[in-house]
Amino acid sequence: MIKKFFIIVFFLVPIFAQGSYLNKSFPKIEGISLSGNDVTFPDIVVGKPTVLAVAFRQKAQQCINSWVVDELLVKYGVNKSINYYEIPMLGGQYKMARNWIDGGMRGGVPKFLHDYTVTYYGPLRSYFKSLDISNKGDCYMYVLDSQGIVVDRFNGYSTEENLKKMYSLIDSLNE
Repeated sequence: MIKKFFIIVFFLVPIFAQGSYLNKSFPKIEGISLSGNDVTFPDIVVGKPTVLAVAFRQKAQQCINSWVVDELLVKYGVNKSINYYEIPMLGGQYKMARNWIDGGMRGGVPKFLHDYTVTYYGPLRSYFKSLDISNKGDCYMYVLDSQGIVVDRFNGYSTEENLKKMYSLIDSLNE
């Protein structure tokens, strides 16, 4: 009997835990943009639908680019009809190297995105849980409504189907 209970819990808990970030306010994240501005999420994005690209590894940048560079920014512009921010999330152990790391990012990120690339340095565990991060190598694209509530999330490289779904969602939030 106990064995059956643990088997049921083992398989059902992950199912119910998926999407635990949906219909909730995006968690508070404080960081500094590559242009040197203090930024607090979700406060800064209230007022317009928002796409937040969150990554925990440098290699996830290619994943983000598959959503953003030739797609999202071309369709919606940079913070015109929607807000767009990238949030590289780094553990607190990297805080001492912040100037060096951010300097490297400034060299690799187009200047027009420096205001919208906000690095976070600090504890990550609570964000793994609240944002339901299962693969730290993936990129995560969170779509927020104008109040900072998470309405959907996409992760991994973009596909034509997921881009259409994201655009449809963004367009519905802009109506």
